Amino acid sequence: MNQHEIKKGFETWNRKIHIYLGLFMLLFIWLFSVSGLFMNNPKWFHGNVERTPTDIPVTYSEGLDEVARAKELRDQLGLEGEIILRAQRNTEKFFFMVMRPNKRFGVSVDLATKVATVNHVKPQPVGILGDLHTFSGVRAIWNEPVQERDWIMTRIWSFSIDVVSIGLILIVLSSLYMGLKIKENRPWAVASLAFGVLTCSFFVWGLSMMA
Repeated sequence: MNQHEIKKGFETWNRKIHIYLGLFMLLFIWLFSVSGLFMNNPKWFHGNVERTPTDIPVTYSEGLDEVARAKELRDQLGLEGEIILRAQRNTEKFFFMVMRPNKRFGVSVDLATKVATVNHVKPQPVGILGDLHTFSGVRAIWNEPVQERDWIMTRIWSFSIDVVSIGLILIVLSSLYMGLKIKENRPWAVASLAFGVLTCSFFVWGLSMMA
């Protein structure tokens, strides 16, 4: 196989990768683009957050660690979602959250009476886009003592985002190759690339140097 055939085969595969990855990630990219607009312009949509507290008697096994206790109570209460377990500050109550896109449950268990107050927080419907944009199941800002994904849907979602992220890297590389390959449009391609690099570099490095 000569150099011309190798180059032609590479260009064919590069186009296929660009097209089929783009089709696979079409809805993902749309989701993150639209949710980014909503998050950057919160005044576009207004709506009250619905909060519904409910008191439910519960039982729990003794001797469990905090994560196991939260899982046991989540299942007993019939909740589905990712457990967010913050550092406990009240020795008389056990608090954790169960989160899923567009739904949040704050669970506060009175250890003396064994009554759980479940506060169901339901934001406006468009909130699901923002939740999906940032939902990973684990975040350091929540001060979780144990950071792990304990809901199967979170694991599937996080794996999908990994695939999309790698796909976007490949699409960017294929776009770079195809954009700079076209001779008649090369000046515009180089100018667009340079403008994008400079703009992004300003926000990544420039702002941190402005003190």
